[in-house]
Amino acid sequence: MLRANAITKRFGRTLALDAVDFEALPGEIHALVGENGAGKTTLMNVMAGSLAADHGEAILDGRPLQPGSPRAALAAGIAAVHQSPMLFERMTWEENLALGGFDTGAGALDLDAIATRARSLAAKLGFEMPPAGATVENRSVAERVRLEVLRALSFNPRVLILDEPTSVLAPSELTAFLDLLRSLRGEGRIVVLITHKLAEAIAVADRITVLRRGRVVARTTPARTSEEKLAGLMIGEIVTQPVASATPSHSGDPVLQIENLTLDDHTGRRILDRLSFRAAAGEIVGIAGVDGNGQTELVEVLAGARRPSSGKITVLDGSSGGAMAVIPQNRDLDGLILDMRLWENLILARPLREQVTSHGWLNTSHAIDLCRELIDRFRIRAPGPETIAGALSGGNRQRLEVARAIASRPRVIVAHNICRGLDLAATAEVHRTILDFATGGGAAILISSDLDELLAICGRLLIISRGKIRETNPGERDPERLGLLMAGARD
Repeated sequence: MLRANAITKRFGRTLALDAVDFEALPGEIHALVGENGAGKTTLMNVMAGSLAADHGEAILDGRPLQPGSPRAALAAGIAAVHQSPMLFERMTWEENLALGGFDTGAGALDLDAIATRARSLAAKLGFEMPPAGATVENRSVAERVRLEVLRALSFNPRVLILDEPTSVLAPSELTAFLDLLRSLRGEGRIVVLITHKLAEAIAVADRITVLRRGRVVARTTPARTSEEKLAGLMIGEIVTQPVASATPSHSGDPVLQIENLTLDDHTGRRILDRLSFRAAAGEIVGIAGVDGNGQTELVEVLAGARRPSSGKITVLDGSSGGAMAVIPQNRDLDGLILDMRLWENLILARPLREQVTSHGWLNTSHAIDLCRELIDRFRIRAPGPETIAGALSGGNRQRLEVARAIASRPRVIVAHNICRGLDLAATAEVHRTILDFATGGGAAILISSDLDELLAICGRLLIISRGKIRETNPGERDPERLGLLMAGARD
């Protein structure tokens, strides 16, 4: 079995793990759940050799694992898929997979053979692979996660540890992926699944361990628990989710208008194909789609990071600076500078920087006070404003991005997979924040592969597929029907 004995880990003043005991058995899917900052990823990194514990040890089949050695963990049969993909950005996806178990070790790399093996495995999982020779830097977060999963499985591991693997999977991919986990369990492997999606944990896990603030607070099974009970154990309270009826489908005057927006890449391939839509004051518009259908490029165009080939983007109320805030899906590469402190990341937004600047001079104490206020308001678990952003958990980094966008007081918010990696409480808070933003006269565009999230708070739903957008019928809420449209069905 895989065991963690009294694992303790500190990061400065933060006690991430407090004498945690954990075990997972062969032929078992063991779900590890907890809110952001509970210590799930830290425990995973200790077991996978990415971190050395301050006290305690990780053990596989009665033998202690070498602390802080991913190589030793992999040699013992432990493979991990991290929440933030760990790939080489400037290398092709075939080259990245060659660094895993796809390499035959016969000398010169046969990238064509690696690609063939990868596509065969991906087909069993219901994944689509990128075009041949595509570099990782041009792929979506979902595509990167798929590559990480393939690379981990290529080692034929006895233990597979997965950190939020389903957060960016489309409905059409989720069923195949959960079936894969069941198949691995049937082969006698150990699967450790870290997830915030409690319904998935209950559906697929044999046992569930709940972490809260670095401690184990419960060990249970799906038969003895429910989503509500797990949420209460994780957070200490029952979380009330917002509902779609809280958002009108049509509201005030138009705020954002997109007209015939087209984007071609450097090869002439069409990525965005004459997109036209608008968002009104007080409205939350959802854009649903399987990742890789133009969502990332649409966000980059709206953010000004890419120039469209043609078309027009207009903020109709005449606002200029601060009119739009964009929350990208890749917080570590596009959203934050991880080596900078929290208050420094916040004032990267011009409206916030202007609040703490006088006559061209930055008032550092005011910036720190502003950051402290936002840490409290958005429940960012951090020692303080001087904390380095990279020291936060993935979910708390996401909260920092949301805090910066909302505090900038824009007229329009564009958010891509805004709740990826967030626990139930944080997700509910973000949803309420977006609802409050819309109620106050703002317009929100939420782009996500998580259909449940969009159905929860969006008054109007668009589908993006192969770079084209279509509007769904008013009141259309059937997940199966919408999932087919996301997958490219015509009607």
